[in-house]
Amino acid sequence: MSAPERQQTSPERQDAGLWATLAKTHAAGTRLPVHQHRSGQLVFATRGVMLVETPHARWTVPPQRALWVPPHHPHAIEVLSATDLRTVYCQPALVAQCASFARRDEVHAVVASPLIQQLVLGLFNGGFDHPTRQLMVSLLLHTLQHTPCLPTHLPMPASEGLRRALALLLQAHQWQLPLHELAAEAAMSDRTFTRRFTAEAGLSFRAWRQRARIIASLDLLASGRPVKGIAHALQFESPAAYIASFRALLGCTPNTFRQGQHDNTAVADAHP
Repeated sequence: MSAPERQQTSPERQDAGLWATLAKTHAAGTRLPVHQHRSGQLVFATRGVMLVETPHARWTVPPQRALWVPPHHPHAIEVLSATDLRTVYCQPALVAQCASFARRDEVHAVVASPLIQQLVLGLFNGGFDHPTRQLMVSLLLHTLQHTPCLPTHLPMPASEGLRRALALLLQAHQWQLPLHELAAEAAMSDRTFTRRFTAEAGLSFRAWRQRARIIASLDLLASGRPVKGIAHALQFESPAAYIASFRALLGCTPNTFRQGQHDNTAVADAHP
């Protein structure tokens, strides 16, 4: 999230009192600048892939997955492919009623189970009256507390130099750039780069780069690109190496993930 972007508080429909809904379709390349909401929000993509960026991390949200963003939490959204969004806004007073929702103050992605999907989509169904939809929103919040996190977050260092170096990887997908070139871009020695990176990002640069490649592959998976082509594009040694790395992070193979299936138990403790 670049510093010059102005934070905005985006308008929200408040016609439902403690909760509101918003359906939007965005073209690929759309960027919603840094903003925040008075409400907590669950953002669900029925189609497409979005990238949500906060001051400390980035979350890639593939189709049929969802992201919870707490109230007053600055974030920007970049639409990576044509996306249909369904957003449910929950006022803090409503979220507080679900006291066991332990992650209500954390940004986190979740696997959208069939129940979560039906609850979200049902809120846009005019056939349900307001009291029924109120119960659906409450059930949705209670369901989230039992839903494992999806480890599609990428922690980002705070230093401007380190972020500038990482842009070479994230924007140009130059995954095999040698460390000394990245350190030079950050105006640091190799040793200082690795030390500061680990201190600020919470994991080693090597582990971060591997994680970043896997997360970058989610958009390619959603586009229907073959696994072999994705492995080549992201400079893995082989398709087998990509599949093994993908499984290590997300608990399933790329094709299983693409089909919307997921082993929830494999990622239950993956979020830091």
